[in-house]
Amino acid sequence: MIQSKSDVALTLAHAHYQVEPGLVQIIQLLASPEKENDPKEPIKLLEINENTTSDGIRPVFFGPRPAQGISFPSVIVEITPEEFEEVRKNPSLLPNDWLLGKEFPRRAIAAAG
Repeated sequence: MIQSKSDVALTLAHAHYQVEPGLVQIIQLLASPEKENDPKEPIKLLEINENTTSDGIRPVFFGPRPAQGISFPSVIVEITPEEFEEVRKNPSLLPNDWLLGKEFPRRAIAAAG
Protein backbone atom coordinates (compact mmCIF):
# COMPACT_ATOMS: atom_id res chain seq x y z
CA MET A 1 0.00 0.00 0.00
CA ILE A 2 1.33 3.42 -0.98
CA GLN A 3 1.16 5.94 1.86
CA SER A 4 0.34 9.59 1.29
CA LYS A 5 2.75 12.37 2.19
CA SER A 6 0.48 13.23 5.08
CA ASP A 7 0.65 9.68 6.43
CA VAL A 8 4.43 9.57 6.12
CA ALA A 9 4.73 13.00 7.77
CA LEU A 10 2.72 11.67 10.71
CA THR A 11 4.98 8.59 10.88
CA LEU A 12 8.08 10.80 10.95
CA ALA A 13 6.62 13.09 13.61
CA HIS A 14 5.70 10.10 15.78
CA ALA A 15 9.21 8.64 15.45
CA HIS A 16 10.86 11.96 16.27
CA TYR A 17 8.72 12.53 19.37
CA GLN A 18 9.76 9.08 20.59
CA VAL A 19 13.50 9.80 20.38
CA GLU A 20 13.64 13.55 21.12
CA PRO A 21 12.34 14.35 24.62
CA GLY A 22 12.98 18.07 24.11
CA LEU A 23 10.50 18.35 21.23
CA VAL A 24 7.61 20.54 22.27
CA GLN A 25 5.95 20.90 18.88
CA ILE A 26 6.21 19.65 15.29
CA ILE A 27 4.63 21.58 12.44
CA GLN A 28 4.55 20.57 8.81
CA LEU A 29 6.03 23.12 6.44
CA LEU A 30 4.37 23.46 3.06
CA ALA A 31 5.49 24.65 -0.35
CA SER A 32 3.04 25.83 -2.99
CA PRO A 33 0.22 23.36 -3.77
CA GLU A 34 1.79 22.60 -7.15
CA LYS A 35 5.09 21.65 -5.53
CA GLU A 36 3.44 19.67 -2.74
CA ASN A 37 1.68 17.52 -5.34
CA ASP A 38 5.05 16.51 -6.79
CA PRO A 39 6.21 13.23 -5.20
CA LYS A 40 9.79 14.51 -5.38
CA GLU A 41 8.94 17.46 -3.12
CA PRO A 42 10.13 16.51 0.37
CA ILE A 43 8.06 16.30 3.50
CA LYS A 44 9.15 19.26 5.59
CA LEU A 45 8.91 19.29 9.39
CA LEU A 46 9.63 22.24 11.64
CA GLU A 47 10.62 20.81 15.01
CA ILE A 48 10.56 23.09 18.03
CA ASN A 49 13.03 21.64 20.51
CA GLU A 50 13.76 23.18 23.91
CA ASN A 51 17.05 21.22 24.03
CA THR A 52 18.53 22.55 20.81
CA THR A 53 20.80 25.54 20.28
CA SER A 54 19.75 28.76 18.64
CA ASP A 55 21.43 28.33 15.25
CA GLY A 56 18.80 29.82 12.98
CA ILE A 57 16.84 28.02 10.29
CA ARG A 58 19.03 25.29 8.83
CA PRO A 59 17.13 22.70 6.80
CA VAL A 60 18.62 19.20 6.95
CA PHE A 61 17.73 17.00 3.97
CA PHE A 62 17.18 13.24 4.03
CA GLY A 63 16.48 10.86 1.18
CA PRO A 64 13.60 8.39 1.15
CA ARG A 65 14.02 5.27 3.29
CA PRO A 66 11.55 2.76 1.83
CA ALA A 67 12.69 -0.05 4.14
CA GLN A 68 11.55 2.08 7.11
CA GLY A 69 8.27 3.10 5.44
CA ILE A 70 9.54 6.55 4.47
CA SER A 71 8.81 6.72 0.74
CA PHE A 72 9.41 10.46 0.32
CA PRO A 73 12.48 12.62 0.86
CA SER A 74 12.26 14.78 3.95
CA VAL A 75 13.60 17.99 5.42
CA ILE A 76 13.88 18.65 9.14
CA VAL A 77 14.29 22.16 10.51
CA GLU A 78 14.99 22.20 14.25
CA ILE A 79 14.65 25.49 16.13
CA THR A 80 14.25 26.72 19.70
CA PRO A 81 10.91 27.90 21.11
CA GLU A 82 12.23 31.47 20.98
CA GLU A 83 13.14 31.10 17.31
CA PHE A 84 9.68 29.70 16.66
CA GLU A 85 8.09 32.82 18.16
CA GLU A 86 10.10 34.86 15.65
CA VAL A 87 8.90 32.62 12.79
CA ARG A 88 5.29 32.97 13.95
CA LYS A 89 5.66 36.76 13.93
CA ASN A 90 7.48 36.75 10.59
CA PRO A 91 6.84 33.62 8.47
CA SER A 92 9.04 35.07 5.72
CA LEU A 93 11.99 33.86 7.83
CA LEU A 94 11.24 30.39 6.45
CA PRO A 95 13.23 29.49 3.32
CA ASN A 96 11.86 28.68 -0.14
CA ASP A 97 8.54 30.47 0.47
CA TRP A 98 7.53 27.66 2.82
CA LEU A 99 4.46 28.20 4.96
CA LEU A 100 3.45 26.84 8.35
CA GLY A 101 1.06 23.92 7.91
CA LYS A 102 -0.67 21.60 10.33
CA GLU A 103 0.68 20.77 13.74
CA PHE A 104 1.42 17.25 14.91
CA PRO A 105 0.84 17.59 18.68
CA ARG A 106 2.73 15.17 20.91
CA ARG A 107 -0.37 14.21 22.89
CA ALA A 108 -2.46 13.46 19.77
CA ILE A 109 0.31 11.31 18.30
CA ALA A 110 0.80 9.46 21.59
CA ALA A 111 -2.93 8.74 21.75
CA ALA A 112 -2.97 7.47 18.14
CA GLY A 113 0.28 5.51 18.42
